[in-house]
Amino acid sequence: MSFLTIKEKLKSKLQAISQIQQVHDYPTEDFNGYPSAMVRTDGNTSQFETSSENQELYTFTIFLIQNLDGIHSVVKAREIIEELCDTVRDNIDSDEFLSGISLPSGRVMIGATPTVSKIYEANDGKYVVAEVEVAVRVSKVV
Repeated sequence: MSFLTIKEKLKSKLQAISQIQQVHDYPTEDFNGYPSAMVRTDGNTSQFETSSENQELYTFTIFLIQNLDGIHSVVKAREIIEELCDTVRDNIDSDEFLSGISLPSGRVMIGATPTVSKIYEANDGKYVVAEVEVAVRVSKVV
């Protein structure tokens, strides 16, 4: 349940960013406008903290996508994505506890942190993409 809950919260945070035209929580290239975003669940780990608590680390990748449809040069598309990447990172940094999230019983939010970001051209130069990795720490009572 935590994967779905956290992914939905990240998706709603992206939808609240006015520059992003559309957000999906599944892999696709089918967007109605650009720049767009996609949230992917990557994995999780768990670490023993005490005899009654584990700390879980959930990881996600947010993809920010700008197409090159003849309107934008690669330089302009990269500028759009670079600015949006900063906006998304700042948005998560300023709401570390993902306000309003309702985790399953026995779990408490420790914090969300954007970690590594990378920007590149994808799909034979059809898109400029940023990947923003997000680590979300949760305490779980066992």
